[in-house]
Amino acid sequence: MFYYELQARGYELDSYGHVNNAVYLNYTEQARWELFRKLGLLDEIVSSGKKIVIVENRIKYIRQVKLFDEIIVETWMEKSAHFLLFMHVLSNKQTGKPVAKVKVKTVFIDENNKPCDIPGSLLPILKTEKNENE
Repeated sequence: MFYYELQARGYELDSYGHVNNAVYLNYTEQARWELFRKLGLLDEIVSSGKKIVIVENRIKYIRQVKLFDEIIVETWMEKSAHFLLFMHVLSNKQTGKPVAKVKVKTVFIDENNKPCDIPGSLLPILKTEKNENE
């Protein structure tokens, strides 16, 4: 499990005064970059010549996020067939209540842009059991 903290910024707000729905994807993307960096996998993936691409995003919005709310993005990875899934739960740090759940489905591609196996270095840290309630 990996945790990334951030604070909602003014330029992320929509006309209703809360964080725009598309910004949640930015939050989870940054959490994934930080996860790879912290695990020391970013350089390894880049040097392998493989790329990771998103093929699907699924977001469940639970509560609004307002200006200066502190958000914790909880992230873990799962393997599902040849896909690498990133599971995210975004919570308000002050209340501890979830604000959104995001599932990001990715696939690795090789130098010819063809799908390929998940790098072996990732396999030991992946959760292999899927919990449908998440």
